[in-house]
Amino acid sequence: MTTPNEMIDIEYQIGEPKREKVLFSGKDKDIVIGGRESGNVFIFSLNDDLRKSIAADIAKKLGREVVIIKRNDGNPAIIEAAAKDNQIVSLPRGAALSEKNRNLLKDNGKVLYIMSDFMTLLNASDRSEDAREQISLMLNRFEPSFMNAAHHIVRSDQSYEEILQDALEKIVL
Repeated sequence: MTTPNEMIDIEYQIGEPKREKVLFSGKDKDIVIGGRESGNVFIFSLNDDLRKSIAADIAKKLGREVVIIKRNDGNPAIIEAAAKDNQIVSLPRGAALSEKNRNLLKDNGKVLYIMSDFMTLLNASDRSEDAREQISLMLNRFEPSFMNAAHHIVRSDQSYEEILQDALEKIVL
């Protein structure tokens, strides 16, 4: 007999064609992280430079292709990236606003959100009143969608090497 705190790994077969199996840890529902086993990692962040450099470094470390999708590439580029395998994809902020996009990304890879707090973003700016206002607007507009899309969250209030290591550890879970 097991105690309530003891975890038991049980393998379940999933009745969905895209999902073959899932490891279950004693809870009463199936947990699938990353949808189909595509090897894709989709990265969001309010800090564009950090997002792009982390994506490039993750791709280099894992030996995968890096794809940088720009805002003007639009939904066709997101759909195309989701259909491929073994890519590290840096996504523009607006890609997370659409529920359809969030679901597409979650079903076709792991979604990583590099979360920056207000002060971290402010310190990366010119610290003007306009910057404060823009950061507040961005946090309010995009962060809820990023949180909704993310399988994993990496905090950016650490060194670059720690952010990269944290991201790599969460990707290989």
